[in-house]
Amino acid sequence: MPYPIINKEKTDGHWNEVHTTTCTYKPSYQNQHDLGWHADEIDAVAFAKKNGYPDADGCYYCCERAHRG
Repeated sequence: MPYPIINKEKTDGHWNEVHTTTCTYKPSYQNQHDLGWHADEIDAVAFAKKNGYPDADGCYYCCERAHRG
């Protein structure tokens, strides 16, 4: 998977969404936090939850397997 990023601002006031760097719906550069390399979106979301983003969720469009919200 491309290096995942997370939206520092919550979507719909609830979720910090994890996106790929190639996602059309990724946040603006100033609202991104790089999560480093991960094998897949499930691992990236789990990492984000353990590292300051307990409300992390996968993007519906680019991280569908990790999308729960």
